[in-house]
Amino acid sequence: EEAPALAGFVVRDNLRNRRTIQRAYLKALGTARKSVFLANPYFAPGRKLRDALSYAAARGVKVTLLLGVGQFRMQDAVAHAFYPKLLKNGVNIVEFRQTQLHAKVAVVDDMWATVGSSNYDGLSLFVNQEANVVVKDVAFSTALREQIECAVADAVRIDPNDFANTPWYVRVWYGAAYFIYKGVFRIITLGKY
Repeated sequence: EEAPALAGFVVRDNLRNRRTIQRAYLKALGTARKSVFLANPYFAPGRKLRDALSYAAARGVKVTLLLGVGQFRMQDAVAHAFYPKLLKNGVNIVEFRQTQLHAKVAVVDDMWATVGSSNYDGLSLFVNQEANVVVKDVAFSTALREQIECAVADAVRIDPNDFANTPWYVRVWYGAAYFIYKGVFRIITLGKY
């Protein structure tokens, strides 16, 4: 008989729980030792979360981002603005292009997992009301990682060398999209994004 899993319900609101989901991600990324798998349709995290992904990769952790693309061009451009630094720091990025990716999950070291409504972007982490379940259980985390890896196998890996050869006018579009996105979120979050 299996032992019960440890799980917690983590909410994000605009009152007392403004950064609870972000803190859960930061703690898990900060303690990662072997692997991080993150699957999300919208990728536009703040600097702390981007840095946490890069720091984990710098420590030798295998960091894999499975990102949905193709639904909103502006959102894709914002996400692409983050690729150069993440790729340079050793983060593996794969894009799921077959259908719309709606998974909002992560697994760290086959010990910690989260499933919920929160995207890895400014709206979910700083504005919307969201809820995730964080689970500390090897069996659950391993099964979820295996599902993410199946999706990764059907996705397109972003090659750092190919991405480095992106035409200048496309890079300008990525930068402009991020500039607009950041400006909007600075207004919405009163400068806290």
